[in-house]
Amino acid sequence: MQAEEKMLQAEIEFWRYMIESRRGTVSEQATERMLNACELAQRKLMMMDSKSPPVRTRQ
Repeated sequence: MQAEEKMLQAEIEFWRYMIESRRGTVSEQATERMLNACELAQRKLMMMDSKSPPVRTRQ
């Protein structure tokens, strides 16, 4: 796994933790922004996965 993928996974985990730990203590707008940030990081990671070169197998 590349460094950028690891950073995105760490960011996703960070936002998930923030959302869960702050639930009910921050405004609905703040929660929505955290959800959006998490979803953006997830989309970036999915795009990186889809662009990675296919794995070659021996035939």
